[in-house]
Amino acid sequence: MFDKFEKHLYKTVFPMRPPENIFHFTTQAGILGIIQSLEMWATQVHFLNDKHEIFLTFKLLEKELKRRIGSAQTPALRSLLVDIRSNLKRIDQSHICIASFCERGDLLSQWRGYGNQGKGYAIGFDLGTLRQIAKQQHFVLWPCVYSVSLQLELVEYLIESWLKEFCDGKTSHEKMRKIIDISTGQLAPILKDENFSEEKEWRLVSSVLTSKSPGFAFREGQYSLIPYYKFSITNKDGKNGIKSIVVGPSPHQELARNSLTTFLNTQKLSRVEIKSSKIPFRHWK
Repeated sequence: MFDKFEKHLYKTVFPMRPPENIFHFTTQAGILGIIQSLEMWATQVHFLNDKHEIFLTFKLLEKELKRRIGSAQTPALRSLLVDIRSNLKRIDQSHICIASFCERGDLLSQWRGYGNQGKGYAIGFDLGTLRQIAKQQHFVLWPCVYSVSLQLELVEYLIESWLKEFCDGKTSHEKMRKIIDISTGQLAPILKDENFSEEKEWRLVSSVLTSKSPGFAFREGQYSLIPYYKFSITNKDGKNGIKSIVVGPSPHQELARNSLTTFLNTQKLSRVEIKSSKIPFRHWK
């Protein structure tokens, strides 16, 4: 089922003409860590900055399941839909980890979020290379879905897939819950409210991980420890796919650019193109 659903996502979600590069916005500490370790931190979904966004998919699934239960033509179909709904409410996707990217490397809303008073950067990755690296680590790379009609289509397709999978009545509750957990985990991270469509976000999404998975770790958070996965940004040949870095708006942008050049030289990344933000954002303390 999972391969079939993934193929459907590629057909409906992945653009015919994808961008060459996508950008990860980060801070000074972030760019130091990413470049020096050649790793990114993919955060567990419940610990995202906006913890409510991941629940949009659950809200849509709940609404559609409730509608179908009310209009079910047979007791058997109604019972199955109730079972699916019950399992959906109990699933725990605590080990789906994601990292975010943007099609645009110079976007005001992102600098406001990650600029940190003139300390922001956007790392530009070659999309094709990053997809290959993701596949090697059992991650997928999807553009976010902002279209309400497409969101509903994907939710309906997922429910139909479950009905076909479970219709023979031979699936145990444990297996049913696992299938619902994994397939919902493929979809939930990429459905976003249409009001955020300007961001043109892409998300690197892990398979279902466990706390024993290599690379699973914890970092300090504001209110709790935050689980994350150490995602390597290099492939088996050592290629990392970093094409450019945009220096965000800063009161000392030329100085920031020069120091970044020196830093990249020390990391043997002198071929990475350095650009400066063209946005006149002036919110310094």
